[in-house]
Amino acid sequence: MRLRAEFVFITLLFIAISATQAQAPTPVVERISSQFGRTTRVTLFSNHVVVVAVRSETEDFVHQATLAYDEYMVYLQAMERAAAEIGNEPVTSDVESRDAFTELTLHLGPDAPRAFRYSPLASLNLQAARIASMIDDIQNRALSALPGEFEIKQWQPVVGDCVELRQGGEAFVAAVNDDGTIVLMQPESSVSSTVAMENRSEVILKVLERAP
Repeated sequence: MRLRAEFVFITLLFIAISATQAQAPTPVVERISSQFGRTTRVTLFSNHVVVVAVRSETEDFVHQATLAYDEYMVYLQAMERAAAEIGNEPVTSDVESRDAFTELTLHLGPDAPRAFRYSPLASLNLQAARIASMIDDIQNRALSALPGEFEIKQWQPVVGDCVELRQGGEAFVAAVNDDGTIVLMQPESSVSSTVAMENRSEVILKVLERAP
């Protein structure tokens, strides 16, 4: 009986671990570019999230954006086709560049992951250039996102949450409607406002405190 119980426990534990691993987002493509001490890392994950991290002596920030499912699938399918045809030598003409490099890693296709390191001045074949262009697109999407927009889109509001407004000041969630619309109340002025789900990130900068 004890052995059976242990077997059931181990089986359930294995299933739980497998489920957790299955749900964990994985990189689809990643590009690291470094030039004059400034490094930019762009990563597209399988959960449709784009993360752009910039590091230098004067900069240290991360921008995130979430692609819509249909948009993500368009990028994914185009990148998969390009990766399948990229060939063994995607860098057609490499030019040495001091203190600068680009490294592209593809987590696509049967030979994944594949990594290519080259100078920013290098020439790429057509398929590699297409992937680089798509990475430029998703990088710009993330960089153009409002600061804190990603976090606000992931936020599940409840009555009592305290937030900081983009226009300044604080407010708390007074009501949450079935359609996702929330009512914000500013305690210092007793002014209330109704914010639709799709407009939250335009009104709210960040969540300051969650309701107990």
